[in-house]
Order: sequence, then C-alpha cells, then structure tokens
Amino acid sequence: MFNDPNHPDLQRLAQHHDAGTHDQIPAQEAAAAVVAFHEQADPQIVQQVTAQHYENMAPAQLQQAAQQLKDKLADVAGTSPAAAQLAASIDPATATPQQVAAMHHFILKEHPEVMRGLLIGGGAIAVGALAAFAARRYLASHGR
Repeated sequence: MFNDPNHPDLQRLAQHHDAGTHDQIPAQEAAAAVVAFHEQADPQIVQQVTAQHYENMAPAQLQQAAQQLKDKLADVAGTSPAAAQLAASIDPATATPQQVAAMHHFILKEHPEVMRGLLIGGGAIAVGALAAFAARRYLASHGR
C-alpha cells in the first residue's frame, strides 16, 4: 500500500485524515495500514510521521501512550538490556513526544512482533489517527 500512491486504501485513509474521521477506521484495518507503513515507507518518513503523531497528542493521551509503550518495553526487558534501560529512563507522567517516539521506534526496530500487538490492541497509541496521518503524509511526499 505504501509503495503505490494510487492505492485506493491509501486514498481512503488520507480522506479520513482530511475529514477528521480517523476514529471511524476499524482497528484491524488501521493496524494493518500502520504495519504496512512501517514496512514499506521510507524510514525517514516513518520517523518524521511517528514523531509528529506523538507531538500532536493531548498531554493525557501522550502520557497513556508512554505508559503503554513502557509496559511493552518492560515485557521484553528480561531478554533485552537495551529495552530495560530505555524503560527505566522514561517516566510516563513527564515523557516528551520525542521520548515516546523513541520508545515507538525502538520497539518497531528491535521487537516488531511486540509492535504488531500494540497496534492491533490500539489504545492510547491512536492507531487510526496514525494510519490516517501516515497516509496523508505519504501522499504529500508524492505530490498528492
């Protein structure tokens, strides 16, 4: 999907972004779109979009997303010293958008199976909003 600017699902997700109806995207569909975005889009765009997604969150939602990501890091901390170190360094109550994005990127890169579970579970990460925003930004990067 994120290798074809004419893909109809991509167009529809971008329309949800433009209309502010990202909360109407079914969770499974949104999760699949974000997984495709992570796998197919240029890594620099993935990083920029993810960072901006967390910057756009309300403070309470950002705290919830930080807690959700920190919990997942804690789940893998026993086998990943880097995950344990990252989890220990971030307090969800005061986490910045950059710290939350860093946790997101770490989990995506080091534990993609955990990221899939997070996305399917939805929650504070606001997967519908991320899918719609990713689609809009991808299309914009292709002049659409």
